[in-house]
Amino acid sequence: MRELRFLVERNNQAYILAGEEALLLSVANGYQPVLRFVIFDPPAVLIGYHQAVEQEVDIEEVKKRGWEIGRRPTGGGTIIMGPWQLGWEIYASNDLLGYTPESAIKIGAEGVIRALDKLGIRASFRPKNDVEVNGRKISGIGAFSEGKYIAVTGTILLDFDADAMVSVLRLSSEKLKDKLARDFKDRLTWINKELTSPIDMEELIKISRDSFAEALGIKLVDENYNEFEKKAIHELGLKYSSPEWIFNLRRPLIGDDIRYVEKKLPGGLVKVQVKMASKNLIESVLITGDFFIEPRNAIYDLEARLKWSRVEDLEDEIKTWFNSVKAIGITADDLIKIIEEAVR
Repeated sequence: MRELRFLVERNNQAYILAGEEALLLSVANGYQPVLRFVIFDPPAVLIGYHQAVEQEVDIEEVKKRGWEIGRRPTGGGTIIMGPWQLGWEIYASNDLLGYTPESAIKIGAEGVIRALDKLGIRASFRPKNDVEVNGRKISGIGAFSEGKYIAVTGTILLDFDADAMVSVLRLSSEKLKDKLARDFKDRLTWINKELTSPIDMEELIKISRDSFAEALGIKLVDENYNEFEKKAIHELGLKYSSPEWIFNLRRPLIGDDIRYVEKKLPGGLVKVQVKMASKNLIESVLITGDFFIEPRNAIYDLEARLKWSRVEDLEDEIKTWFNSVKAIGITADDLIKIIEEAVR
């Protein structure tokens, strides 16, 4: 039977996210694949790879709470991670995870579903990346690939505070925050809400460890980080704690004649800012949101293509770019329509 190393890490967001990248590098360099459970302490507001902090997060409220802000190396939307939820991560060659990020997400979801079943909670997978209990989300999942290696990461909600989560999101009014908090309570659930007798994190870790081993069809061996990983985590921790990575990677456009359009698609919310130099000339474009595109940095290539391009060339530029990427739930025509709406 194939073996995976098993690790449990409780730490700050920079250390944990550095570990995500370091562990994928590790397996890509021939080290044994890994299942890692993580607990974020202190709590952290984590934006997706393609999001802009200023568009998504109430920075002052995060500071008041003593929480942190981080940027994940995966796509998707803003999440709150803290001691009330278990994060799980698998790093392995793609043959173990079905060869694609979509298949990896489904396999990870199976681990969550089995864990919940052991607790007497019936759950199911909802595409593109959620596990639900009676129509309410209890786990969100993301995945990204590097060559023939895949990282799939997710959460399991043990407890939840909708008011605290909404308080750190950037919303237009207190009325909207109240509505969103009610929506979260309606749309989300968590283990200790579903159980008559609550469990603690240690029990959840034990049950989930066994469940993921079953879902993957592997044997887990308790391990520590190897020397390669320790060095990589130390170096990458500088990246994930830096303002340049967290705030400046996706910063909103500034200046005159900036148009903004957002649209909810099957693959996620797409937000487009376009700065016009003249009626028919695009100076720059910023495309953010909670979507998934492979390779991860492909959106920068599209923004570069559209920089100083003419409006009449939009369709050709986007279609040419789209031939070399993979987007979940977003088509070339979707992007063309959104950006054309912004420039016209």
